[in-house]
Amino acid sequence: MTVPGPPDEVSYGLEESLELLAALEDARDALADSDHLAVVAQVEHEIARLSRKLGFDRPSGGGDGR
Repeated sequence: MTVPGPPDEVSYGLEESLELLAALEDARDALADSDHLAVVAQVEHEIARLSRKLGFDRPSGGGDGR
């Protein structure tokens, strides 16, 4: 019996993406306050990746997208 692997692609709707981005940013901030830098670095990477995908890295997007 073959166990299926993860999907090649996962899609998020805009509202779901914004909720995920906000949750990741909150987690990053909490981890930064507790000095867990390695974890913060990984979360920051994921935030940046999702922000780019949502177009928040463009100058006209402004701020952190919240």
